[in-house]
Amino acid sequence: MGTKRPTKRGISLFRAKDAVNLEDTDFMSAPEMSPDTAAAMTACFVAGMGTGAQTKVVLRQSEAEGGFSLVTIWLKPGFPLPRHTHDADCLYYVLSGTAVMGRQTLRAGDGFFVPKDAPYQYSGGPDGAEVLEIRRGVESFDMQISDVTPESVSAMLELTEARRDQWERMDVSPTTAANVAR
Repeated sequence: MGTKRPTKRGISLFRAKDAVNLEDTDFMSAPEMSPDTAAAMTACFVAGMGTGAQTKVVLRQSEAEGGFSLVTIWLKPGFPLPRHTHDADCLYYVLSGTAVMGRQTLRAGDGFFVPKDAPYQYSGGPDGAEVLEIRRGVESFDMQISDVTPESVSAMLELTEARRDQWERMDVSPTTAANVAR
C-alpha cells in the first residue's frame, strides 16, 4: 500500500462576464441594522440609491480550492456606502477612479485593509471607483450598518436624488466595458 498523494491544484481562470451579482448569492447576509436605520436606508433606496453601485462576485472558492474570494465593487460618481462593518478581514484595491475615505483620496493602485468588525465608510469620487475586494477563508460574511444620523440620511437622499439619472445611464463599469470590447 502506497502513501496517498496530495490532491494537485491547478490553475483556475475566471471571467468578468461570468461574475454574478452579490445579492444573487448567499455570500453576504442581508445587512443588519436598527429599525430606524432600516427605515432611513429604505427611503434612500426608494429614491434610487440602488442604481449607484454594482457588486459582483467574480471568484468564490471552497476551502479545498484555496478559500479565496474576489468581488468587484463599482461605485458610480459620488455613491456613498454607509458606515458599516463585516465579520471578516478584507483587503481592498482601487482599480480605477477614486475612492474617498474621510479626508483620504485613494487612486488606482492604492488600497486599504479593514480588519473584521472595524467600522468604515467610503464613497466613489467624481468619476466613481472600481474596487477589488479580496477575502480568504470565508464561507460567507455579514454586514452591520451602524446607526445613521438624520444628517447623514439627508445627505445620502440629496445626493441620490441629484445623481439618480446619471447613475441610471451608467450600466457598464469601465473595466467590464474594456473586457467586452476585446
